Amino acid sequence: MKPKTINNWKQWHKDFREFLISIPIDKYRKLREIKTVEQDLPKELNPLPWLYKFYYPEEEKPTFPEFEEFFEKYWQCNLIHIEKFIRKYFYGCSLQFVYEGFQARLWRTWISLLTQFDFAYLWNELFGTHAFLEASAELDMQGLDGMVHFSAERRIGIQIKKISYRREASQRRFAKRKREKLGITLMAEIPYVVDDPEELKEKEDRARTEQTKNHYKALREWIEKYLDRLDNGFVVFQKQYTQRVYNILKSAQQDVDYKVFLEK
Repeated sequence: MKPKTINNWKQWHKDFREFLISIPIDKYRKLREIKTVEQDLPKELNPLPWLYKFYYPEEEKPTFPEFEEFFEKYWQCNLIHIEKFIRKYFYGCSLQFVYEGFQARLWRTWISLLTQFDFAYLWNELFGTHAFLEASAELDMQGLDGMVHFSAERRIGIQIKKISYRREASQRRFAKRKREKLGITLMAEIPYVVDDPEELKEKEDRARTEQTKNHYKALREWIEKYLDRLDNGFVVFQKQYTQRVYNILKSAQQDVDYKVFLEK
């Protein structure tokens, strides 16, 4: 996916942000509690190709369907494979039970991927002409959320990580042989924080030690400086954060841990 002009990325990012704003997240809150379909999915049921097809396609203009429309297309087109999956793991269960389980699982994947796409669209709007960020289902299935092409000799693999004050980002290893195959120079973990700044301020005010108080304050100030929270609660990236990531990656000489981006 590489449009000819920066205007493509600017318009697509604008359209994508408008789409994110329209998502009724509260409507799907109940899906967070449903975790019945947690088995490894066969290749035929991997939702990543479907997500990239509609929200970050390689060639045509993205369409950004609402979640229900996206899920129905996925479900109807994969019924044969879903039936095989049911016979293996859910024999005797109702179709509705499995339907809700798949819907909940894809909702979590959908939300996570949309955050990645927001970063990719913004990055290519700003730097796509000289540091193109490649993102595809093929790369994602290999453990890469994207690959930045600074030059033919300098390709940086990125993994976008969600963190919060409750827990740090989980480690996602990327094998040396995969790096060599893709020609990756180094890896970078790019964090984003999902905590609400207002809640962090309350914790900051209630903190019993100076160390805890400073921790909440630093995290809150970082969020307010680099991220935005839409009215529906969706977290998106500010341009100055993407610029910060660009500056760090451009000069990096070794793998970049996510904590580097959280430093002041």
